[in-house]
Amino acid sequence: MNGERKSNISRIIRTVGRGEILFTLKCDKFFPHIVYGFFLIFLVLLLNLMIEKTLVEVEENRQELYDLKISLTLKNTELIGLEKLSTVQDLLEKSGSELTIPDEPAVYIRK
Repeated sequence: MNGERKSNISRIIRTVGRGEILFTLKCDKFFPHIVYGFFLIFLVLLLNLMIEKTLVEVEENRQELYDLKISLTLKNTELIGLEKLSTVQDLLEKSGSELTIPDEPAVYIRK
């Protein structure tokens, strides 16, 4: 009994390995449908991987945009600080420039 069981198992393994399982189960007329089903499964997996890759790129780009917004905010803050008149005067004095705030307003000459 035990030897017969091993013989059946090895015969089943050989049948599956050789691809004869379809003929044994009388499914050879459905072979194109089975191949088509495997093709569809492969296509779904491939599309899923492509979508996942795109989503990962979107998340990476979103993080990069967030970092760039932070950098822009810091630069804008620094620029606003440099636009103050007292800051400009301090920078001019430190660089040794003789420019100061004019005592009188500018004069417009009309022709």
